[in-house]
Parts: sequence; C-alpha cells; structure tokens
Amino acid sequence: MTGDLVQLLFDPRSIVVYGASSDPEKLSGRPLDYLKRLGYAGQLYAVNPRRDVVQGVPAHADVNDVPGPVDLAVIVVPADKVPEAIERCAAAGVGAATVFASGFSEAPDGVGVAAQERIAAAVRESGMRVIGPNCLGTFSLHQRAFATFSTAFDVPGDLPDSPIALASQSGAVGTFTYSAMTALGLGVRYFANTGNEVDVSVVEVLDALVDRDDVEVLLGHLEGFTDPAALDRLAARAAGAGKPLVLLKSGRTPVGDRAIAAHTGSRGGDDAQFDEILAHHRAVRAQSMEEMTDLALLFASGRRPGGRRVSVVTQSGGAGALVGDVAVDVGLEIEPWRDETRQLVAPLLPFFASTANPIDLTGALINDPSILDTTLRIACESDETDVVLVVLGNSDKAAAELVEVCVRHHRATDKPFVVAWSGGSGQARTDLIAAGVPTYAEPTRAVRAIGHLADVNVVAGEPALAG
Repeated sequence: MTGDLVQLLFDPRSIVVYGASSDPEKLSGRPLDYLKRLGYAGQLYAVNPRRDVVQGVPAHADVNDVPGPVDLAVIVVPADKVPEAIERCAAAGVGAATVFASGFSEAPDGVGVAAQERIAAAVRESGMRVIGPNCLGTFSLHQRAFATFSTAFDVPGDLPDSPIALASQSGAVGTFTYSAMTALGLGVRYFANTGNEVDVSVVEVLDALVDRDDVEVLLGHLEGFTDPAALDRLAARAAGAGKPLVLLKSGRTPVGDRAIAAHTGSRGGDDAQFDEILAHHRAVRAQSMEEMTDLALLFASGRRPGGRRVSVVTQSGGAGALVGDVAVDVGLEIEPWRDETRQLVAPLLPFFASTANPIDLTGALINDPSILDTTLRIACESDETDVVLVVLGNSDKAAAELVEVCVRHHRATDKPFVVAWSGGSGQARTDLIAAGVPTYAEPTRAVRAIGHLADVNVVAGEPALAG
C-alpha cells in the first residue's frame, strides 16, 4: 500500500475538506484557505450542509454528493462527529482521511477509546487510510497540497525547499523542528504529523518515501514503538538507498512513557530494541530537536566523507582542544598532519602557532585572511583530509572576507566542509548558510554532526552491519 499512500497523502488528485468553515482564520477554515492560497492544483471540494459555497469552493451537504473520486478528505469537525464522518468517507470510497480533532485514546479515563476504535474499525473494513486523530495534517511542497491547519506553514514569501522528508508523531515537535530548519534556510518537501496513529504511523510514512528520487534525508519523531519489524524494514531500506535516517524517540523512561500515553495514547515500547535496530542499520537516534536540525543541515548537503579523518582549521587553540575531545568521543580521527604538509603551512603562521591538527592560525588571520585561504586550500587538497572543519568566532569586522574565503573553498571541494562560527552578530553564520555552507554556532555541535555523518556513510546497496 505504500505507493498508494504517497499518492493519497502527498500527491492527491482531489481533496475534500469535510466540515469546512467559511472563515479562513478558524481551524476548520485554514486548510481550505491554505490549499487555495498556496496553489494546490487538484480538484478541491468542501462538505458543509449549511452552505452552497465555502471560501469560493462549491460545498456539498454530504461527501457522497461530491462529484468524482476523492483521494484525501481533511476532517475538521469536532471529535464527537469524527467517527460518523470517517464512516461516511469510507462508504463514499475516499482513499485517505486526516483527522485533526483530539479527545480519543489519549483522553483521560479512556473516554475516547471507543470512538477511536470506531475509526479503526472503519479502516479495517474499508481499506481507507487514516492519519491521526489528534494531528495537524500533512503537506507536500512541490504539489502544494497543504492539508493542515498549522500556522507554521503560513509565512510570507516562498517556503524553503530541501530534499528532506519529516514525519512526526507530535505536531509541536514536528513544527518546532521544521521552524528551526527554515531559520537555517532548510526546507521540507514532505511533512506528516501522525498523532494517535490509529492507522498510518511515522515509520510507514518514511518507508513510503524512501524510494522517492526527490528525498535524500529522512527525519522522524516517534512516541509509540510497537512494531520492530516495520522499523527494521525502514532502516534497512534507508541504508540500502544510501539515505540518512534520523529518528528522535520519546518514552525511554517511565516518566516519558507516562507522558506519551497522555499525549497520543502510545506506548514507548522496548527502548533497547529500538536502539539496536538503528545501530544495526547505521541509522541515527537524535537526542533533541536541536540535534535533529543539526544533522539535517549537514546531511542535506549531499556530501559524504571518504573516511573519519577531520582536518580542523581554527583561530582558537582552546576551541581546537574542545573539538579534539568531542571528536574522540564520537570516533573521529584528528591526527597531526605529515611533516611535509605541516611545512606548507608553517611559513604562514606566527612562531607560536600550531601546525599540528587542529591547525591553530591564531588571531593573525584577522589581519591577513590569506592565511586562512592558503591553509584551507592545503587542507582540502590533502589526502589526509576526509572532512574539513573551520572554527571561527566573533571577528565581525573581518567577517565578509573570511566568509568569502570559506564559501570559495567549500565550492571548490567535494569533501564535507563545515564551519563553526561562535559569537559575533550572527550575520556571518547567516551568510555562510545562505551560500550553502553547513554552519553551526558552537564547534562541538558541528563535531557531533560530523561524527554521525561518518557513521551513516553507507554506500547504496551495502549490506547491513553484522550482529
């Protein structure tokens, strides 16, 4: 069913908003407003028994009155009316439905369990796919199918685009991560929030998108973990396709497990087994939304290292030492360059600078950016380098020239090229990211991201790890 799922959720030929409001500011009016305003080109219908037209779209009293087949129904009615709406959509042959309303299996004292089971029964009997309940929907950027009510996507200007799919069981975690990514100039091509997962799960969404040529990075947030076989299949397929898979999971402690039960009615499952599956296939377990964003920034560049050797070029010996410690923690190699390579750099530097690796250029590069220029050329060309990490900070007066040097060398090499720029006004980081250079505000975050990049550097078709 996965091929069908992609079409139904992300490339629907027709969408009906069931319960659509004429007020685009209301939750029940936003999906129709987004679909119209953001350019959805398929057939668009509304179900509202009290109106003939809703926001300029012909409205019908019942989903059975909608002309032609419907791929996706966006259900925006209150929770007590959802089961009937789902049953009517199933009877009308709708392919998939998204349910926004809360108050189902996650509600206190089990008051919504029976209603959610009624939705599940309709799924089993009809084969219609359901996202939710208790979710904020889906979108696909190129198809302009914004079947959501989230204001995170209602921003001025064009939405950024990157070859990334993001599926999240939590709507807030998903949209917080999305917003953090867009602040870095990254976009998402496919997004889904799965909520209570009465039917479709985060794992199934990502598995459905693995084979898409326009997806290179797979990001997911999970609360429930009850199907190890499905996760194993997803991780194996992502590794086989050479596409990084990054998952953030809640519920690894009794406190977290209790919280997700109250949030989406989920169970955290066997956390050790979750880790084992990811490790087996070189997938990554992110520890925070920030780390997932950090990894997306580096993975989306499309560059993969030939090994684990990092050449660090820094203006701070202290920062270089911090980088070195974390590099050891994550299994990277920062070894001194060969004497002949060091001798190429030595004439450029003050006598007190270090030509070992990390290469400490000292503050001299502020007055003479050519020091950075020449050192980066040597680092990029050296066969001792798999990844280049440049560690800078403050330096706002010299920033324009230093940024230009970094951008030029980033473009001149196909090796992963990463910058950490701490302090200052932040403009240098903005300019570097805008030029496509993965850039971090703190060097150890950059090192941890590089470590994960080296861990998931799997050639398409390479077998999974033994064990």
